[in-house]
Amino acid sequence: MVFSEASNMEEPTYDPTSPFPSLEVLYKYKLLNTPDKTILGMKVTFPPGAATPPHTHHDAFVAVHVLTGVVLNKMNDDPMTIKKAGDSFYEGPGCRHRISDNASRAEEASIIATFILDTEKMDAIIEKEGAAGLVVIDEEYREAVMEQMKKLQA
Repeated sequence: MVFSEASNMEEPTYDPTSPFPSLEVLYKYKLLNTPDKTILGMKVTFPPGAATPPHTHHDAFVAVHVLTGVVLNKMNDDPMTIKKAGDSFYEGPGCRHRISDNASRAEEASIIATFILDTEKMDAIIEKEGAAGLVVIDEEYREAVMEQMKKLQA
């Protein structure tokens, strides 16, 4: 599959049976020159065919760098884009991430996501829900996601 033109590819609809990406926190630091903010770096690994449902990130600023593979990306009502290893993008506070999928059904994809958020809010989220709490899944998909999580834990 050639990923040079996003316009030639139909936007996928979230499939709740798709595998979830795994999350690994790489670092978390308070910003010394901006004491009310914290920066957190996370590696997100998408198995083949993995997808996340539409979501937001608690009004965080998120910068993303694609490490490996190819990911499909759609923010708010913007057109879907295809990001390959070496590409980057960002999500502004309040952005709705509508599509976040591995473009391949055969190869893994991975990204580094760097979050900047109010320290108090970040600490409360991480303490209560772990790193996954930084992904706020749209209400209409939460039930399906919870069902899939139960199956994974069984």
